[in-house]
Amino acid sequence: ILIGLGKIGCGYDLSENFVIDKPESSEKIISHARALSVHPKFNLNAGIDTNKDARDNFYSVYKKPVYSSLDSLISNIKDNIDMVIIAVNPINQPNLVEEVIQKINPKVLLIEKPLATNMKEVKRIKKICDSKSDLIVCVNFHRRYLPVVENWKKIISSGEIGKFIHGNIVYGKGLLTNGSHFINLAEYWIGDLENHKTLKTGLNYDDFDTETSFILESKKRKAILNINSIGGYQLRSGELDLWFEGGRICWLNNGNQLNFWPRTTTNNKLETYDSLSQEPEVYFTEITKSQYYVLDLIYKNLYGNNPHKIPCMLDDCIKTMELIFSAI
Repeated sequence: ILIGLGKIGCGYDLSENFVIDKPESSEKIISHARALSVHPKFNLNAGIDTNKDARDNFYSVYKKPVYSSLDSLISNIKDNIDMVIIAVNPINQPNLVEEVIQKINPKVLLIEKPLATNMKEVKRIKKICDSKSDLIVCVNFHRRYLPVVENWKKIISSGEIGKFIHGNIVYGKGLLTNGSHFINLAEYWIGDLENHKTLKTGLNYDDFDTETSFILESKKRKAILNINSIGGYQLRSGELDLWFEGGRICWLNNGNQLNFWPRTTTNNKLETYDSLSQEPEVYFTEITKSQYYVLDLIYKNLYGNNPHKIPCMLDDCIKTMELIFSAI
């Protein structure tokens, strides 16, 4: 069941052609509805949204039952529901999580980030979910589920490119809404972070969000990660730039590729410092199929012959929320 039929629910790729159960048929898979429709191991049973236009748009493409409330769905669908995806305004998510667990009791919840608009409500979601010990709760920091991100996690953790020494994140269009993606990814790659200093709290975004610049610090290395907002200029951005002893990883302009500049040893007797290579190694992210990979890893974790770890569980997201709320 998909609750929330807005942009990430079904809007982002609504105009793209597709064939049921065939992921290769859709040029983009960046909404939950599209991912559920083209993944051969999932069945999209119904959608829910309070907005009539959103319901109409969903039905016009997916031809699945659509309801205005959870109660109206429950009275019409008798099948067991294994999984519920919640993609609504974070102000409404805590109450909805509680209602879903009480009334549907699914095996899996996939919740959109940000979980909530303050730490008190984040902890409330945690308490609600912990009340059902066998519930699997995943969070849609979708970059975490991409194969290229997992590959770089292994490279960094192995020590192959040395220790983390410095980094920058540039974001715009809300710290919780957009910047949190890149903070969460940085945590995954370089380890635990803590708040070092808040620099500037800027304009509010979308009634619940903020444009704040601050500095995080690696707990392990005491290396700095700068978080810089440009949202005050009405610019959307998402960039992650991490320096290691053995090279530099950049995810530039929220794009379709990662660049890595390896360290090269100088052969110049007059130069005592090494440099980075002139040209980067390029790794394509497949970000345009991100929601397919989210579902795929969840399925493999539950039913695969070689279970895969789900990259972003509830506790992973809560660590990111704690960092953000401590800064603002």
